[in-house]
Amino acid sequence: MFTSTALFTGSFPPMETAICTLFEGHYHYGVAGLVNSLAAAGYQGTVWVGHRGPLPSWIVNGNGFNAVTKCLQVTPTIQLKTVELNPPVSLTFYKPTFMLDVLERLAPDVGAVSYMDPDMVVKCDWTAIEQWVTPDGVALVEDLNWSMPSHHPKRARWQAFFAGYGEKPVRPLERYYNAGFVGVARAQIDVLRAWQRICGIVAAHSGGSLQQRRVGEADHLFHSADEDALNFTLSLSTTRLETFGPEAMDLAPGGKHFSHAVGSFKPWQGQHVRRALQGKPPNVAGEWFYRFAAGPLLPFSRLKLAKRRVAMRVALALGALYTVALAVNNVLLARKRRPAARSRRQARGFPAFEMTSY
Repeated sequence: MFTSTALFTGSFPPMETAICTLFEGHYHYGVAGLVNSLAAAGYQGTVWVGHRGPLPSWIVNGNGFNAVTKCLQVTPTIQLKTVELNPPVSLTFYKPTFMLDVLERLAPDVGAVSYMDPDMVVKCDWTAIEQWVTPDGVALVEDLNWSMPSHHPKRARWQAFFAGYGEKPVRPLERYYNAGFVGVARAQIDVLRAWQRICGIVAAHSGGSLQQRRVGEADHLFHSADEDALNFTLSLSTTRLETFGPEAMDLAPGGKHFSHAVGSFKPWQGQHVRRALQGKPPNVAGEWFYRFAAGPLLPFSRLKLAKRRVAMRVALALGALYTVALAVNNVLLARKRRPAARSRRQARGFPAFEMTSY
């Protein structure tokens, strides 16, 4: 569900938008899927890719890669520009800093910047995203666990913690937002500065591990790190929030915008059949990733991609069989329990009858 009418009124002209993402390690496969999906969506412009560590071979050996500028011409209308980074914190805390860098230094002429996690792809036409990011709002998607009322105990703990840093909320919020997609117009750059500031505080409090994504157990003050920082930041201003529900990332059924492969296991890691046999079949985000793995960027060889796609189809079939078998097993268990319940009633001297509602 969309919570603002701006998309449907056409009250704002589209702005030139830069896309940015961050990766390290094997997440480069996800970058390829993301950029390929943007090409299919009709995006025209630059995708800024911040990375820690070396670039993958499919970038540096790709046709059209300029080793001097670190730029890869993906299509005639899309450029992938890489920026080597080595911040003293996890890249998950670096999102607002990189978005600010895009707006202030790397692409000072664009009207907006949208950050997208490298483990997601775009399913819709680019115009739907372009119209979503408005000059007076911040574009967001609710998380899978979207309900976080203004009186939630964790919000109270955040408020008490940040009071010591002079940070005070100015509005109540009832929803919790995913940090995998954040679209911000240049006019709302102060939101990014606030998020950067809050991320710095959270990173210092959480230990500052370079690989940190989750902190402690679910009841930890900042278990979800960058997302907790984002959600507290949103309470510090009255900037309008342009939001869709979790379905916009395929975190719930019915979405059309993105597909986000949340969780520690990513679709490009393979093992689809093995995981399906363990009762962990591929999800919809895995299917969408392989739809966009064939180009224009080629993170896999043609043979490897073909094998992966076959394995994906087999795993999906196994998953369907597993779902049916589980449903049949539940029905059989339910039938076994009912006679047992009647026998226990009779053993206690109660008549064997079923309750009837009138």
